[in-house]
Amino acid sequence: MKLGMKQHAHTATGVKKQIKVAFETNAVAFYATFSGLAKDKIRYPMRELSTNAWDVARGNFEVHLPTRLNPVFRVRDFGTGMSEHDMENVYAKPYASKKRETNDQVGGWGIGSKSPYAYLMNDDGAGTYFVTSFHDGVMRSYVMGLADDGMPTMDLMHEAPSDEPSGLEVSFAVRRDDIEEFNKAARDVLWSFNPRPKIFPEGAVTWKEPVVTGQGENWTKYKDSTVPFYGPQVRMGCVMYPLDLDRIETSGFLDYDDVILFDAPIGSLKVTLSREELAYDETTKTTLKSLVKQYEDSFIAQLTQKVDAAESLFEAASIFEEETELLGRTRTDRLRSIVDWQGIHIPETLSKANCKMDTLQEGWQQFDKFEDTTVRTKWAADAKIVIEHNPSYSFSRFHMAGLVGQKVLWIRCKRIFRDDVLRALGNPDVIELDTFKVPVSKRVSKTIRKRKTIMVTSGGRLQRITQDVDLAEGGLMVEQFPSYSRRRGGSSDFYRLHSDQNASIAFSEVEGFVMTAFEFGLIEVGTVILVKGHDQTVAGDWTMLADDMIQPIRDRVDVSEFTGLHKKTINNLNHNLQEVARMDVFGRAPENVKQFQTDLKALYGQLESNDTSSTASDKAFAALKKIGVEVNKPDVACPIAAIQKRYETLCGEYLLLRAIVEEHTYYHQRNTAKIQKLEHYFELLSRPEVANDNEEIEFTDAELEQAA
Repeated sequence: MKLGMKQHAHTATGVKKQIKVAFETNAVAFYATFSGLAKDKIRYPMRELSTNAWDVARGNFEVHLPTRLNPVFRVRDFGTGMSEHDMENVYAKPYASKKRETNDQVGGWGIGSKSPYAYLMNDDGAGTYFVTSFHDGVMRSYVMGLADDGMPTMDLMHEAPSDEPSGLEVSFAVRRDDIEEFNKAARDVLWSFNPRPKIFPEGAVTWKEPVVTGQGENWTKYKDSTVPFYGPQVRMGCVMYPLDLDRIETSGFLDYDDVILFDAPIGSLKVTLSREELAYDETTKTTLKSLVKQYEDSFIAQLTQKVDAAESLFEAASIFEEETELLGRTRTDRLRSIVDWQGIHIPETLSKANCKMDTLQEGWQQFDKFEDTTVRTKWAADAKIVIEHNPSYSFSRFHMAGLVGQKVLWIRCKRIFRDDVLRALGNPDVIELDTFKVPVSKRVSKTIRKRKTIMVTSGGRLQRITQDVDLAEGGLMVEQFPSYSRRRGGSSDFYRLHSDQNASIAFSEVEGFVMTAFEFGLIEVGTVILVKGHDQTVAGDWTMLADDMIQPIRDRVDVSEFTGLHKKTINNLNHNLQEVARMDVFGRAPENVKQFQTDLKALYGQLESNDTSSTASDKAFAALKKIGVEVNKPDVACPIAAIQKRYETLCGEYLLLRAIVEEHTYYHQRNTAKIQKLEHYFELLSRPEVANDNEEIEFTDAELEQAA
């Protein structure tokens, strides 16, 4: 790579003697260069050796990572190799390079080939590394090290004919503690190489498939966490550098959090000697500013093209928000001032100048009333647009238009403002609700009134709706009692469901009761339940909701079905007992412990198979309890509580049992440590008792005389 070093004119007058300043070649200079050059002593040789191989072979090279069995890092390229002359006059000399006359290669400093010294020179002394050149059918092997005076040396160790492919191989031993870090370094450094080398052992380094969120000339934007970097990066050749936005002037469009990779021509950026960072000279800043401006212009051009292709303002808004989702509020607002659709500003929410708007979600069957609301512009991208000037008989008109159940943007405005309202919305295709005339026969009769109702929907769920009700028809009803809550600062509705019910219940309890009734076939989807105030009277054939359901539900109660496991799951069983249930180490356990584990395992299996679902009796009992109807239920003990009590009793009898079972271990150790300890404990318990030599024994007089 051309380093771009400028010629300097030297002007001086009255010079008596000119002394050229030169570097003295000594061990101090060499040590200072390679011990302090790079911050990261592992990634530095990884990057430099791999870059040299990429320069001469463009992907046709191998990187062998260290392993426990072979802790050696090795790079082998299949380029041209180096002659004996080049090895002695270029490779062996720091700052000597043959790459400075072209921008076809990334290198040029002339020290990358000596980068292993940065890793090998440490407090314990300096190691050596090995270089083998295969050139014109000859193999030459060298050892790079340090002489006693600290100066670097290159020793030719072997020279012989070879039929190996041309190229260069560099290797050095790796400290075992650094093996894992070399693997991480390969993942970070080699990702940006295109093409990448072959990496051995196979599978040692894997990369996620990057998710590209945007792309243009000289830039690619990625989804966060799918690439091994964060923030803006710039790649020159095969090496990737972080881009410091504080060092260049930009419009602010590129952000510090943008996961984006720029590609710069080789030679257009200046880098530090270690090639870890960019050197922000004027040439580099100019290149980076150009790349960032190119990205901004390209992104805006692509966004404009996609938005222009939209068929409606709503679709344009949807595209706009999808494309700018990760840009943040500031940049998104700026783009809204730049990108429009057919000359119309793309708002985040729809303008309600001279109109009101409501939304009906897909699947709707009833609506309470028109409720003016704020609507996100992109929400309407797949909605039917309905406009209405006369709000009479709206629900009937929706039926006549075949719009029931469809996603609808519902607009109300005076007819005089119609054109202005639609123009602000991009003149979308609309359905004129006023054109549907409701026949007189279907209009409201004298007995039809707007009333609060509860409608039964799928699964017995309830929906509260204010709608037209023909009071003369009769049907089911509930009685409403408002209950004021001091804690919430408002009120919530409570209901009475049958004639003899004393206390009212919350809406959620009403829904629970109806869901059970629905499951038992006592009520159907679509049933409309009238809601009357507690101080109101209703004429006609109206029946309290639960009056005719209590007996059929009571008939479902079978006391013999109660198990004590109603609504219990495996999570209700202590996790230590769950482990015990899964163990198979109780062969030598005491009989009562063995029987306990057998019963525990059966209970665990019942819970694990979800064989604790509510029975018809459980559901019927719970439904009746909600509305205050009592049923005599037998006192059935919970098997989980019973097994826990048996466990506590056993822990009192076998003092080490709790300590072993409840010992904290990591998951992968549970089948080893605890099992081994339990087996040992049970084996000890099974041993016969040993006589106590210190125990006092009483003898009879006859026994004492016989002993004497």
